[in-house]
Amino acid sequence: AASFEHIRGDLYAVLGAVLLGLDDVLSEILVTDFGGVREMLFMKGLFGALISILQICLFEKDNVRDLFGANYGAPCDISRRMVLFFTHIAFRALDVWGEMQFLLVSEAALLNLMLLTSDLYAALFDVARVGLHLTGYFYAAFGMICFGIVLYEAGPSPTESGDSENTPKD
Repeated sequence: AASFEHIRGDLYAVLGAVLLGLDDVLSEILVTDFGGVREMLFMKGLFGALISILQICLFEKDNVRDLFGANYGAPCDISRRMVLFFTHIAFRALDVWGEMQFLLVSEAALLNLMLLTSDLYAALFDVARVGLHLTGYFYAAFGMICFGIVLYEAGPSPTESGDSENTPKD
């Protein structure tokens, strides 16, 4: 029998997946029909930073204190932690910028299908390096992803409709 924590974790995972898909679809609409890439990047950056700061203040105070504090005996000093922290921020910003550029030429459905390949690489790492065994659920989910990609590629792209209305703006 599944415990309450497992069920709650599964529900959070499903909610996160739905919100990620909604984010990509709304980003596609905003990038192609309204302001363009610069405005979308600014809004994602601004609200992402504000929401993250609020979450950090509410839930992660001790971890932030550990990151920025003296932390004697830690595996790396404060300067190395800051380099890693800001490197992560820079690559995350580059990732969001790349997604916006992708949405200028394609649509959110293909972006979401492509992002699902990271789960495949994570599973391959778990099998090869950690020695975990995958359950049938993984293979069923991976089969559905492959089916979704084939189904998506079988039809014409919605961005090739020829309308001047759907032409991306910058």
